[in-house]
This record gives sequence, C-alpha cells and structure tokens, in this order.
Amino acid sequence: MFSFQHTDDLVFHQNPYTISFQQQTRNQQDLVVKLHDHVPMEATTNTDPLTKARKLQGGQSSSSKPSKDEQTQRKLAHREIERQRRRDMAELYASIRCLLPLEFVKGKRSTSDHILQAMNYIKHLQEKIEVLSFKRDRLKKFVEAGVPGPSTYTEKKRLMNLRHNTVLISSCDEGVQILVNSCSIEDGFPLSRVLKAISDEGYNVISCSCTKINQRLIHSIQTEVNGLVSTDISMLQHKLSAVANNY
Repeated sequence: MFSFQHTDDLVFHQNPYTISFQQQTRNQQDLVVKLHDHVPMEATTNTDPLTKARKLQGGQSSSSKPSKDEQTQRKLAHREIERQRRRDMAELYASIRCLLPLEFVKGKRSTSDHILQAMNYIKHLQEKIEVLSFKRDRLKKFVEAGVPGPSTYTEKKRLMNLRHNTVLISSCDEGVQILVNSCSIEDGFPLSRVLKAISDEGYNVISCSCTKINQRLIHSIQTEVNGLVSTDISMLQHKLSAVANNY
C-alpha cells in the first residue's frame, strides 16, 4: 500500500495478510515438488485396474513360456509319432496289396489305385457270394424235391441212393462249373470216371469239392477251357450224365 505523507518521500508499507498468503502458497508448491521427487511415476499411472491386470497377465505368460529344451523335446516327440504313423499306414497298405489278386493290382502302383481296387475286389466277392448262395438254395430245392418221407434212416438212405445221379453245368469266367448230385462213392458213384471224362473233353480240372446233403453228395468241379476247345454245355452235360449213371 502506498501512503503519502506531507514530506516529498514516497514510502511503501507491506500488508501482513498479503505476505502470509504468498508464503503459504510457496510452501504448498514446495511440498508438491518434494512429493513429486519422492513418489515414482508408476504409482500415478498404474491406478487403472485393467492396466494392472494386463501387466500381471503379461508377466505370467512370459514366465510360463516353455524353454528351448522343452520346445526341442516336443518337436522330437511329434516327429517320432508322425514317423510311427506313416510306418503303420505303410504296413496296412502292404497287407491290402498282398490280399488282392494279381489281376486287380497289375499295372497299379500308387496307393490310391490299390485302395480303389480293394473296393472293387470287395464288390466282386459280394457278387460271387450272392451267386453261390443262389446256387446253394437251388441245389437244396433240387435235392429235396419229390423225395418221400421214409420211416427209418435205412429206408431213407436206400431211397436216396435209388435216385439218378444228375449233372448241372454252368459257364464261369474261364471255363465251366459242374455240379453232380450223386450217391456216395461206396454206393457206386464213379467219381474218377467223371473226372476222366471231363479231361478227355479238353477241360482242365482246377478244383473238386464235395458236400453231403440229405444222404446225398454234391460234387462241385471247377474247370477251365483250353484255347482250342469249343464249349458245348448241353453235349458235355449229356456225356457226363451217362458216365455218372454207368450208362
């Protein structure tokens, strides 16, 4: 404040209230500076809980990260499992290839071709089973048709042996299949003569099997035809019927 006196000198007087206010403001600023020097910056920036959670998660993930040795062990284990899997698959493919007939794998080298041929071979076997089942049912009906019911086992056997030996012939892939319904060899069926007659006609006997049904024998003879032999099924059936019945 300024005061004018009667003299010519200008005198300044300080107000005590103003001095005390300025001194209090200066003390507060000094206190803020001291707190700023002693308190770290992270204490002011990490007050957000989301930021703290992220930093905590980052620290945990970095601590749980596998080491180089663990990563190497995992890679080696994975390679060994993959190597074993490929080895097992190769063995399975080889076993499938061994089960297939030669005509199904001839000229086929890739694994996909072998799998496709295996599917075709399964379908071929299913069709063959259906054909054989049909022939089996037909033979059962053929054997059981017109047979009276005898009272004793001996009478039934005698009646069965009195029936004629019949021959059925059907063509197959590379030859003919011959089915002979006959009595037993002990009762006079000339199986050797039938086989010789088939050979004399130019047919090669591949297999011969026998099944017993209702005291009768069903002979299944599989043959193949030579290249120079003309197949006449009706004529061959007539000749074999004559031989089977000792005509």
